[in-house]
Amino acid sequence: MHKLRICKILLLTRSGLRARLSGKADKPSTCFPYGSAKLPKDLSKPDIPLEDWWCPQSMAYGFQGFSYPLEVDNCSDPSNSFESMNKDFARMKADFGASIVRMYYPTCLNASVFENALRAGVANDMAVIFQVWTNFGIGDVWKQSQQAIYDVMDSAEYGHIAPYVVHSADFGSEPIGDGMDGGGDQFIIDLGLFRTKMNSYGVPAGISEDWDRPDWISGPNGVGLTDLGEEVKANSDYCHAHVMPFYHGDLLVNETWDYIQEQIVWLNGTVNLPTMITETQWAWGPTSHYPDKSDVGVSQYTKYWKKYDDECEYLKKFNIGWFLHAWYGEGTFDIVFDNGSYVIPHWRPRKC
Repeated sequence: MHKLRICKILLLTRSGLRARLSGKADKPSTCFPYGSAKLPKDLSKPDIPLEDWWCPQSMAYGFQGFSYPLEVDNCSDPSNSFESMNKDFARMKADFGASIVRMYYPTCLNASVFENALRAGVANDMAVIFQVWTNFGIGDVWKQSQQAIYDVMDSAEYGHIAPYVVHSADFGSEPIGDGMDGGGDQFIIDLGLFRTKMNSYGVPAGISEDWDRPDWISGPNGVGLTDLGEEVKANSDYCHAHVMPFYHGDLLVNETWDYIQEQIVWLNGTVNLPTMITETQWAWGPTSHYPDKSDVGVSQYTKYWKKYDDECEYLKKFNIGWFLHAWYGEGTFDIVFDNGSYVIPHWRPRKC
């Protein structure tokens, strides 16, 4: 394809993405994934232009769904299958009202893991966030994971419907913290290339990260952004933020919302991109992630998540959505017990 035509297509695509992410678009209640729009179950392309398909940012607040760990690198493992994902997605939607699934650490390096998540999204009329696996910054495994995403987007079977299911695509989860791709200038170059490629399909792109990492992304004492932080922002369509009071000192559950509020105000004023809290957690029991953490238990876990729900109007004010970390696979952070029951039974987050 001629370079001028490629540039023209990309400009038109980014114009549509800006309208979607600005929150100013006037979309009907038939939009996806918060409205009544349904995905064709035969994997055919919806009979709606992509720019009219997605709900605007103004509807993207409050509870979104769950982080969905996929941490088995054997692509044939049942956890990576369509059947397993379809069952879990159905429960998330029916029992909690989830609308988006955030793929988390998809360590299978084949396109199949993304294909199966996409198919499960279609089957349950749910959007999916694709994520490049960083391997904690070790080696260049991310290139294989990235290529697997491209293979889905370019495939004859899934390529035409993928932009209607893939809500966004993260170039890693905590890639700066893990030093993915060197964590510096080369990372920014490759983030920019990933964003350009995903934008060409009509999919927004960025990273999922602790934007408040002092002297890494945020400036000293959390004032402003570092040069690296500014470059990440310039090469991102959104801010997928990790707001994790669980790891900040030894905060008690009833002290966490003040910290979360501070982060929301900081993100809004400093990063100032369409924002979702993609990772935040509490534990219902001891966890190897923080063995000495106090104030953990089922009651604390329940209080933490119900506080997010209670603050729906506050989150609506800032147009910020949040994900519960995690569904199943992260130990005592999970909402699902090993026996399949829920840590917080009979709870469905509201849409204020």
